[in-house]
Amino acid sequence: MNEHPQIAVSVIIPVLNEEAVIARCLQSLAEQTLPRDAFEVIVVDNGSQDRTIAIAQRFDGALRLRVLDREGVPVSAMRNSGAAVARGRFLAFLDADCIAPPHWLKLAMNPLGVAGGGLIGAHYTIPPGSSWVARAWYGDMGERKRGCVSYVPAGSMLVSRELFLQLGGFDETLETSEDCEFCQRISAAGHTVEAIPALSVVHLGTPQTVAAFYRKERWHGTDVHTVFLRNMLRSASAKATLFALYTLCSLAGLAVGGAAAWMSGNREVAAWAVLAALAGPILLAGRAAAQRKRLGLVAPLAFLYLVYGVARGLCLLGIASSRRAEPAPTHA
Repeated sequence: MNEHPQIAVSVIIPVLNEEAVIARCLQSLAEQTLPRDAFEVIVVDNGSQDRTIAIAQRFDGALRLRVLDREGVPVSAMRNSGAAVARGRFLAFLDADCIAPPHWLKLAMNPLGVAGGGLIGAHYTIPPGSSWVARAWYGDMGERKRGCVSYVPAGSMLVSRELFLQLGGFDETLETSEDCEFCQRISAAGHTVEAIPALSVVHLGTPQTVAAFYRKERWHGTDVHTVFLRNMLRSASAKATLFALYTLCSLAGLAVGGAAAWMSGNREVAAWAVLAALAGPILLAGRAAAQRKRLGLVAPLAFLYLVYGVARGLCLLGIASSRRAEPAPTHA
């Protein structure tokens, strides 16, 4: 038996060169209203070459802290390694570039303890002073996503250790989308996936520029189609995959239309191709802006949907994206 009688929750944090943000993350845990002896923090290091671990170890007195070495494995395996040695009844997954509110762990105790309860968590809150990119795409997502949902991100995810291990943890064959795939298995097993806005954490790594947004979607899209193909009818990745396909077809049509217009001098074909490429992003942007009751978001969202579609479309073509280690932006 792995459970420690005094530890209710094991917080698992995967890290790789996170010296810019790890102190703020761990400080937020040191300020939790749940008593310090009621939870432990497990930092799983993927071979950091900076001061990440040295900074983390400064919190050894303020937190019940352990550091594991798991170099050269995907984040899914890092999280599973933390879960394997966890002593708490519940597991709380937090990313190094996230700041948890003081009530994060204490508030989670009640819904986690409900008999037959499933998985809980929340979508992220953007940092104060964020750019138009972050406000338009992520904005109030942490507040809007509530109740039963298809998934919550692994950067703010809580589940019983027993259920997590029973379902085999995160799929270590996936480099990305492991949280979406795990939530899919939770639902298939008859459990709920619930988003609770009060559990939202501030994501310091929220993309603030178009280039950063594009890179993030290229990275996160790496295994989306893999998850989709495993269960096309129930996959939470279906919409993203279909929109990526639409974007690829639209861009192909744009290329063909442009070539036809150049050879024939008939610009009408090119105009229709442009319209087809823009129709999807504009319609999705209009729908999202209406739901959020902010029609001024239509233009920026349409542009970001186009960028999103291109990024995810390239992933479908098998054009790999390498993860770039970049310092998370600092915000007041």
